[in-house]
Amino acid sequence: MGLLKFLVIAIAVLWLVRLVARLLFPWAMRKMAEKVMGNAQQQYQQRNTTFSGASPHQRRQPDGKVRIDYMPPQDKPKNGAKNAGEFVDFEEIKSTTE
Repeated sequence: MGLLKFLVIAIAVLWLVRLVARLLFPWAMRKMAEKVMGNAQQQYQQRNTTFSGASPHQRRQPDGKVRIDYMPPQDKPKNGAKNAGEFVDFEEIKSTTE
């Protein structure tokens, strides 16, 4: 009798969860999509106001012009082979004895 009661209650709970999920899931997805669209629209507006309201020294460069703000220091070339010593070429000699 206890097993039958457990099964009836479990089926009823699962049915209710399924019903609530069918009602809540579309609403939650709609709210999430609205939030994402709002964030994207806000970022788009910020980018447009940044370029149009920039100070004179921060204006966009005309097309085809390149401006480099930072150039990393160049490393000196390594002279490891020059200081390593003398190298000798060799040939491998195969013996003919078998």
